[in-house]
Amino acid sequence: MEQLDLEPFESDSDNDWPGSGLPLGVLASVQAYTTDAAGRYQGRAHSPGCAHRRPYGGVDHHDEMVIIEELLDNKEFDPCSKCGGYAVRRLTDPQVAYYRAAHQLHYLAQRVRARVRHRSTNREHLATTLEGLSDLDTRSVQAWFSSRAQARQWRRIVASLSRELRDSSAG
Repeated sequence: MEQLDLEPFESDSDNDWPGSGLPLGVLASVQAYTTDAAGRYQGRAHSPGCAHRRPYGGVDHHDEMVIIEELLDNKEFDPCSKCGGYAVRRLTDPQVAYYRAAHQLHYLAQRVRARVRHRSTNREHLATTLEGLSDLDTRSVQAWFSSRAQARQWRRIVASLSRELRDSSAG
């Protein structure tokens, strides 16, 4: 059973979260299975394949099917530390492409911020990769984002990182 690493989509406004605040985009509608999406029952939420849950694996009639957006929005969701609390259905090609691009952008955000603090990392490589992530074609935008606001949010984050990188090189 698989789960998604959702760190890139978590807010970066809190110092507690190391996220980049990227829009969920096409991943918002990914279906996930869990024993307790809303934190209504005693104990932690488990994925269908978790050994803590029961002696057999797989989805059954007790599981809840929710979308990732609902899972992230629920503050009462209490996931198992072993399985992460949920498992997702197979991703489509556009979902996989966006997931990979978001993780690449999140990694670059960490590298840019480390460069700003420590003056390390190859600036040219970071700038070139950021440029590629900002230059999305129309098909990618339509496949990845449900609204123009999400596409603008993506582009604002890329532009902000590019400015940080440029300003760190000038200083």
